[in-house]
Amino acid sequence: MDDFKRDDPNVIAPIGSTIRRAPETIIVEREPNTALWWVVGILLAAVVFGLIYFLTRPTTAPTDAELRVIQAEAAADNARQTAEAALAQNQLSSTRDSVAIAQAQSATARAEAIRAQAEARAAEARASEPVVVERQTVVAPPSNSTAVVTTTTPQPGN
Repeated sequence: MDDFKRDDPNVIAPIGSTIRRAPETIIVEREPNTALWWVVGILLAAVVFGLIYFLTRPTTAPTDAELRVIQAEAAADNARQTAEAALAQNQLSSTRDSVAIAQAQSATARAEAIRAQAEARAAEARASEPVVVERQTVVAPPSNSTAVVTTTTPQPGN
């Protein structure tokens, strides 16, 4: 392939350098990466605080005394709810009894009022003077005579 390039008139042949070159050595050093160290430090601190928390936290299992206290509180709450339900039931039945008593007293009062009205009418009737009603009596014509028929409308000329 080099032969082809040499014969090509469009290719510019490289000219040999007249300057002598010295070999260069490039040393690449890494920059210190502080961001990585910050991330590592934060993660390490989180792990240390997590360990401290798990090692020093109180035990979650309740002791026998705590269990008994919880059971006693539950029993007391249950007894309070039962007492409240009984009180409500008692108030309800007491209210029903009060309503029944009030209805009975109302019926008794009505009966006494009716009796008192009747007694008042009787006493008023006894105390008042007798009323005499006078009426004219119609005398019937004798049965062996003829009947006279008259009109009740006024007649002209009378």
